[in-house]
This record gives sequence, structure tokens and C-alpha cells, in this order.
Amino acid sequence: MVRNQSGTATLAGSTIQLLFRLLTGLFPVFVALALVGCGSGNSGGAGNTPAPTPPVASSSCNSSTGLREPLPECSPETPCTRVASELGVPMINTSEVIPACDSQSWDERLTLTVMGASRHACIIRPSQASSISRRPLVVWFHAGGAGSADTVELETQLLSKAPVFDLTNDVSNPGFILLSIQGRNLRFPTASPRDGHHHDFYHRDLNSPSANPDIANADAFIDAIVEEGIVNTDRIHVMGWSNGAFFAQLYAIARHTTTTPGGNRIASAAVFSAASPFDDVSWDVFDDEALDGDDTSCKLPDIPVSPVPVLMVYRTSDAAVACNSVQSSCFQTEPGYDTEQWISDASNRIQIQGLRIGGIEPSAVVAQDTDAFMCSDFSLNCPVVNCQQDPNGDGCLSLINHLRWPDGIYGSASSGVDREIDMLQFLKDNSL
Repeated sequence: MVRNQSGTATLAGSTIQLLFRLLTGLFPVFVALALVGCGSGNSGGAGNTPAPTPPVASSSCNSSTGLREPLPECSPETPCTRVASELGVPMINTSEVIPACDSQSWDERLTLTVMGASRHACIIRPSQASSISRRPLVVWFHAGGAGSADTVELETQLLSKAPVFDLTNDVSNPGFILLSIQGRNLRFPTASPRDGHHHDFYHRDLNSPSANPDIANADAFIDAIVEEGIVNTDRIHVMGWSNGAFFAQLYAIARHTTTTPGGNRIASAAVFSAASPFDDVSWDVFDDEALDGDDTSCKLPDIPVSPVPVLMVYRTSDAAVACNSVQSSCFQTEPGYDTEQWISDASNRIQIQGLRIGGIEPSAVVAQDTDAFMCSDFSLNCPVVNCQQDPNGDGCLSLINHLRWPDGIYGSASSGVDREIDMLQFLKDNSL
């Protein structure tokens, strides 16, 4: 191991700040969809949408691992050109992403060699953690696109909670180790261009060891931290957001009963804004063309069975990962990006429970971040997702809901209930 130190329904006065954060890529976002309003595909769509590329059949998928191979990395020989808008570059020609981890809050940046590649993570350890006072380990997986391991400090309150939050029912030994793992630059199999920083949940080799470099990477970092002798191995948990939430669920299912190569297991998962990590893809990342899911599907025929406890937190409306099937149709989300359908389908395969919370869209019937009775109902009129023309409309605000991690804070203003407490309490209640 190499260690290098390193409650309103409108945007009101925060519109400029919010759009700045979208454009600068501090959050995962379908910027092309949100800011220019093209390709929304709903009944009130704006702009001139190009004719879609005709889909083709492909041998990219199989019924055992979904994608036949891991998602291809960006490289000088095969640069990624369908780049996520928030990254602001026309192409990416390297797979490695190095987080800064340079805030005074982080202990250090960790670097490991995994499957021949340098991989990175940021870490903070409670000051009292030791071999005689072991602490829980929470592994964080960032969102996709421009997501980064070190931005957990900007996007959540987890870094400030890590030294003090009790995850063990032992108030005399508070705090948890927070390990934030960096993804790679990958070709991403979505209809909208999303190449960038991701964790691969489409190649579902759940074996140990795994041929999926991101599963193998998580295994390696967890085993390395456990080797320090300061981890309570009954309390290794995962959390994630968006792409990181899809991956965290996949990883928790893979490693709840099957151990890492070092013999460690995941106790539980608490994630935000995700759905099924076992569904189909829209784009052939190997041949760079649209896929016909009717002929060849990456969707697994059966969701793997696991007793792992999973908490899924989601908002009343989400234009990137839909709350329900009506929203999925309105926003033309990717295959399987329907949270309530996923919870229903997975309920007899894993121990999953949902926590639906209010968003900032005008159709929300409850205050933001508080418990919500139902998804926002767009059955009569699909909203347009266009943050330039209608920044306070249901469509734009539904996208922003995806970008608002549920910690009760957005930017510098208090906005609602801190649901990180619920997520951490769920982990606390579900040890091995």
C-alpha cells in the first residue's frame, strides 16, 4: 500500500447558485437533458430532438453476468467520446481518476494496485480507533459523471459525523471509519452520453475474487483497512448515491454471505436515489451503437437472493432515477431506473425497505425531506425538463431532487430533515 498525504417549492434566490453547481459538476447530473431541454421525450418536450439511432441486436449481454465483460475503460487507444456534460471535455483518454483528499478533514489518500491498475480512496479514522477499540467501517461510493471520492465532504455531512456518530450502541466509543472509494473513467451504457467517473454495476460477476475491477477494488480496500486491526468486522457497511447507490447494492448483495478474498463481509447498505442494478442497457459500449433489448438483454432473469438488509431512500419525484413507472415513462429513464418497481421486485429476494421522502417539486404533497405518502402524480401531464426555460417547474425541480443528498442541507441553507440520521441508524441496527 502506498499512502500519500494529500421547505419551499421553488428555487427562489438560490437558482443561480444551483445552476452554477450543476455546470461545475459538483453533483451527478444529466446536464444535457436538464439545461438544454432536448431529448426529454415527454409530452411537453422542448427543442428539436434528433431522430434516434435504430437499435441493433448484439452479443454484448448474457444471462449470467449481464454485460459479457466489464465496462471498457477510457484509454489513449480507445478514448471515451460520449462524455458526461458536466465534465466539460470532448473526450477522456485515461481510466485513472485521482481524488485530492487534501482537506484537513481527511487523514490521507490511499493508493492500491488492483488488477494491475492504481486505484485510490480517501479515508478518515476516528482518533480513538485502535486494535482494542475497533470501529465500524462505512464504505462510500460516489455518484457518476464527475463524481469523486473527496467530494463526499461537499455533498454530504458524513465526514463531520464520522468522528462522533455512534454506530455500535456504545456511546463511550463513538465514530466510524469512512472510506470513500474513487471510480474509474468508463464507457457507460446509457442512451444519453455519460462516459466518465463510474463504478461498474453492469458486469455482475459476484464471485470472490471477481472479474469486475470495481468489485475487486472494493474488496481490496476493505481487506487493506481491516488489516490495520482497527475495524469492527461485524459492522462493515456500504453507502452510495446514484451510480454509487446502484453499485453499493450490487456489492452488498455480492459480499453479504460470500466473503472478500480477505474473509470480510458486508453487514448492510443504505443508499439514495437508485433502483435495480440488474436490469438492461441502452447502449452497446463495445460496438458504440444502440441496443435492441428485445433481442439481447443484459437484464438478469432472476435477482440474486441474499439476506442483506438494504435501505433505499428516494424522493417523490426524480427525473434521473424515477420514483415510479409513470415518472419513468415521462422522463424516459434508463431500463430499470424505477425505484418503486425495484423495491417491489426485490422484496422477496433481499431484505430491502424504502424510505420515500418529499422533494422540492411543486407537486410534492409534503415538505421536503419528510416522509411522503406517494410519488408525485404526473399521470395527466408529463413535465418538461428544461432548467433554462422553466427553472421552477416540476421537470427541472425533479432533476434537482436527484442532486440533493438528503442531509437536510442544500448549499448553505437548511432545507429539511437530516435523513443521514435514518441511514446511519439503519446501518447501526443491522450488523452481522
